[in-house]
Amino acid sequence: MKDRTDTRLLARLAHLDRRWLYLLLVVALVVTILIEPELPEQPSLFLLPLYDRIEQLPPGATILLSVDYGPGSEPELEPMALAVTRHALARGLPVVFMSLWPEGPSQIAHIVEQVIRIEFPEAVAGQDWAVLGYKAGGEMLINALVQEVAAMYPVDAAGRAISDLAALASIHSLADFALVVSFSGGTPGLKEWILFGGDPTGVPTAGGAKGVGSPEYLAYFPRQLLGLVAGLKGASEYEEALANGHPELGSFPRPAAAGMGPQTVAHTLILLFLVFGNLDIVVRWCRRRIGGDQS
Repeated sequence: MKDRTDTRLLARLAHLDRRWLYLLLVVALVVTILIEPELPEQPSLFLLPLYDRIEQLPPGATILLSVDYGPGSEPELEPMALAVTRHALARGLPVVFMSLWPEGPSQIAHIVEQVIRIEFPEAVAGQDWAVLGYKAGGEMLINALVQEVAAMYPVDAAGRAISDLAALASIHSLADFALVVSFSGGTPGLKEWILFGGDPTGVPTAGGAKGVGSPEYLAYFPRQLLGLVAGLKGASEYEEALANGHPELGSFPRPAAAGMGPQTVAHTLILLFLVFGNLDIVVRWCRRRIGGDQS
């Protein structure tokens, strides 16, 4: 009798109206967003070389950040771009922004407004940071920068001659940058920077990518790719490393850490739904096998 009751219960779970599952998922996400749990993070093997490189660079070494994504990739890639920008400025490293994507300038503006304007108001445009903006061309643009930066960017996004910008005073070609980091939402992006920028010049090249696209770049690590921030989790790991390594920054916004709670809850619930949805099938199969062995 008990076996029949258990079987009926499992059958009901397997055929539960999916709307209840959606409701449970929504409630769990809302509660998680309201509670904002802090999940412990440990920097990964792929992320640490990028973080350590920025830590080891001497003050004044210029970093190129290529913001190669649009609004669709912003939830995953912007938190890591904010974290790397914050890290560079905290260490006194001038940051130069550019983009291979036409949507890039608006994304760069978000970074400037959220980090530089608010957290580093003393930073001087043209000296501590500069924006070159967007130019079409993809890998051909990178090839041109390998030869001479001023040939493609005679002026910055504000119309100032780059020869007058202290942030670019020591920069003639791409090889003169201490580090190139591409936050890549697709093509053109990190892969092009590795193949057409890092390989020919030897400039250390790192990047960030969406979680689903990160495995594509692991083949380049560590010889061609210095480091990789993989998805929202990678961005959360970077925020944690930065908070631990630079307590002088105080309590800065951590959008990736805030997003990891709902993402973790959602993934866990989906896995549980899959388990319960197939439990009835597994139990029936086991009973058939046991019954067959006994006979």
